[in-house]
Amino acid sequence: MYGVSTNGSSGLSFTKTATLSGHGQFVSGLDWSTRGDQLLSCSHDRNAFVWTRAAASPAASRAASGAAASTSGGGGGGSGAWEKQMVITRLTKGALCVKWSPSEAKFAIGSAARNVCVGYYDPESKWWACKLIRKAHESSVVSVSWHPNSVLLATGATDRRVRLFNAYVRGYEPDAPAGALPEGSSFGDCLFEVAHDGCGWVHSVTFAAAAAGTASPGTSGAFPQLLYASHDFTVGVVDAAGGAPAAAAAVRLPDAVLPLNCLAVVVPGRLAVGGGWSGGLAVLRNMGSGWQLAATLGTRDAAAGAGGAGAGAGASGGGGGGGGSAVARQIAAMNLNAVNMVAPGGGAASTAGGLATAGAGGGEQPGHGGALVTGLHVRPVAAGGAALGGGPRWHVASSGLDGQVLLWDLSAFM
Repeated sequence: MYGVSTNGSSGLSFTKTATLSGHGQFVSGLDWSTRGDQLLSCSHDRNAFVWTRAAASPAASRAASGAAASTSGGGGGGSGAWEKQMVITRLTKGALCVKWSPSEAKFAIGSAARNVCVGYYDPESKWWACKLIRKAHESSVVSVSWHPNSVLLATGATDRRVRLFNAYVRGYEPDAPAGALPEGSSFGDCLFEVAHDGCGWVHSVTFAAAAAGTASPGTSGAFPQLLYASHDFTVGVVDAAGGAPAAAAAVRLPDAVLPLNCLAVVVPGRLAVGGGWSGGLAVLRNMGSGWQLAATLGTRDAAAGAGGAGAGAGASGGGGGGGGSAVARQIAAMNLNAVNMVAPGGGAASTAGGLATAGAGGGEQPGHGGALVTGLHVRPVAAGGAALGGGPRWHVASSGLDGQVLLWDLSAFM
């Protein structure tokens, strides 16, 4: 664990503050509870832990009020040693991904056992108990995303499907919001299962509107769009505007961009980014007519991606992205010797203290050197699109198998 400090406006410095030991195999997922000041981890050893500051112990106070823990927690400024709390996952195979719900009263864990754990704190046992969603999945669950109401859970799996489940834990949470669940639905019910034609493994799912729409499909009220990245060089969208949920290929990635491994929403409903096997970022923008590829950053073909958004992207019907078979495209991209980013404006961009700037001024800047992008973190933004907080201006942080953490300035797309 590292503490982060600001070096004026030039960059960030990292200081190691703690080492949290407990997992016996590869740590496959991490997620931070910002209000509760808790870290959730999972591993291929089938275990998961909730790490809590010993002095603050926000889990105990959260257990007393159940799901009402969506109020302010311990914050990020506490001190003291870290304690690990056991999560009774009941998994028979490795845990692959984790995600706190927006309420931060529970979390979800996807696994190679073809099921999903929904964890919640048990104050009597003083550990985190889990209920299993066992239905529907035919292969590993590699991505989970919570609906803004913390009641519905979306999953992406290597069986090439996107699904939505009832994840409401009766008896632990307050009553579900009106219209949030279909009549007669119970925990673990699969509410829909969709995919576009020719869909590959689904690597990542995320709700595109983090603060809008609380209803489930088939009920009155708005259901937010769901974005997903699949291994067929596609970013798809699930829309329930017409009542019945349907999946469509929204963006076909250009020839030199390998599939995306992770997605993150920067501005709800308007701006998202994806990272994958090319070692850079794909910037996705919705200007009202559907999601389109605005730029590819940190890859050798970034100039083509930035200037040819129309050729590699389309509205929900999918478009562009031609040029040879998927195998040929992958071989070509794997043999790139240098990976550079050309900023979309055509002038000079800068790198300072690990900051990758995609400004309107143009230039070149590095991505992850062709290494897989393993994770994305979005910095909160104000209503006008400006990043909150002091220090260098950045909107998204990416981590990769090259061992780097890069900070990306996306002001040009706000």
